[in-house]
Amino acid sequence: MSKVVLIECKEYNLDFIYDKLKWGLEQLGGIQSIIPTSKKVLLKPNLLISADPEAAVTTHPVVFEAIIKIMKENGYQVKFGDSPGFGNPEKVASKAGLVEVANKYGIEQADFVHGKKISFPDGQICKQFDIADGVLETDAIINLPKMKAHALQRITGAIKNPFGCVIGFNKGTMHSVYTNAFRFAEMIIDLNNYLKVDLHIMDGIVAMEGNGPRNGDPVKMNVLLISTDPVALDTVFCKLIDINHAIIPTITYGQKFGLGSHDNIEIIGEDYHNFVNKNFKIERNPLKEEDSSSLSFIRKHVVRRPYIEKDICKKCGICVEVCPLPDKALSFKNNDKSNPPIYDYNKCIRCYCCQEMCPYHVIKVKTPIIGKILYGTKILK
Repeated sequence: MSKVVLIECKEYNLDFIYDKLKWGLEQLGGIQSIIPTSKKVLLKPNLLISADPEAAVTTHPVVFEAIIKIMKENGYQVKFGDSPGFGNPEKVASKAGLVEVANKYGIEQADFVHGKKISFPDGQICKQFDIADGVLETDAIINLPKMKAHALQRITGAIKNPFGCVIGFNKGTMHSVYTNAFRFAEMIIDLNNYLKVDLHIMDGIVAMEGNGPRNGDPVKMNVLLISTDPVALDTVFCKLIDINHAIIPTITYGQKFGLGSHDNIEIIGEDYHNFVNKNFKIERNPLKEEDSSSLSFIRKHVVRRPYIEKDICKKCGICVEVCPLPDKALSFKNNDKSNPPIYDYNKCIRCYCCQEMCPYHVIKVKTPIIGKILYGTKILK
């Protein structure tokens, strides 16, 4: 039976979170039963992009500091790092408030600029990954995901966050290879099975709903979740936002490919029913097989797609830059940057990298009218 510790936490108070994390880890047998003190440990936060902690885009520095205190007290060698979707890892970590905390405790930032291609013959669909040197140089990983909605996978949590171990823009390449939510989820499970992450601590004190994982709205969820099983943890996340875990591809394939279990979960600590937010804004429709179709009519007129709010677009071009396709799915018409970029939805693979990386919150996701008629829409307003 998989154990998930649910801790009530209403604010980012260091002393309180530190005490509660210690208690939570004791419920799982103690940190030394999970990771031997002889191992070099990587703390892997969510550092999607440069953002202030209050935006709920990144792992909060107080949660980061609390786990550092616990690790240092137990004599571990610790580094931290992540490969952001856009921007320099050190600058992104600094903006998120993590560099200041790390310097306070003498924690080095691991190398997430350079990496190596590794083979993984046991992968179901992905047999190799470009992994950051900072990951390869450590023996154990503590995953520190942020609780957020996600346009492609519906949620991003414990299973999705290790994707930041893939180096730099190679993450975009993965999107261009695994071009729909189902195949992408399978790849993510292969990555998790390669990495064998030791522990997951989710920051859900303030989560992100709506247009996540970057441009959504902060919402109080008042919880921390701890587990050694990322599938079980993300399943509890689903319970808290009242969404059926069976529609989440990473959870489905996570159990299928042996990463963890969404059945027989023991929730330790608080009663999760007291924290359920039925009004959490998230797309609640199951992903359809049509989402993976190459038929141009279906992709153009049925499948959910990103769009630019043209009146407020700053024409910065970041969305064009981060599109992972060699033949870009959006571009400036005639290279005229006085107007917003234009999508070619016949090319667009619906990876939502553009929406994730837009610094001005002007890229949203919508279902075309025919898609709404065929399948309805359950995204809460």
